[in-house]
Amino acid sequence: MEWIYIWIILWLACIIGATIIGSRKKMAVSACFFGLIFGPLGVILVFISKGKKIACPFCKKLNYITSLACIHCNKKLTDQ
Repeated sequence: MEWIYIWIILWLACIIGATIIGSRKKMAVSACFFGLIFGPLGVILVFISKGKKIACPFCKKLNYITSLACIHCNKKLTDQ
């Protein structure tokens, strides 16, 4: 019976860990979902993901959502 409690604590730690990692990448809700559904694998998936990105309106290449200027063409991104 004790192993069930250990398993539940491990799963909750995976949910919390994935959410913390995901919040730094601006994807906390989906990261929480991955931690809930996949457990330890979800934490790994969130860790290796690139986070939310937006396309530059000029060169159409992807940039992080927090970027102020495109890292490819150096043009200012529109206000988000």
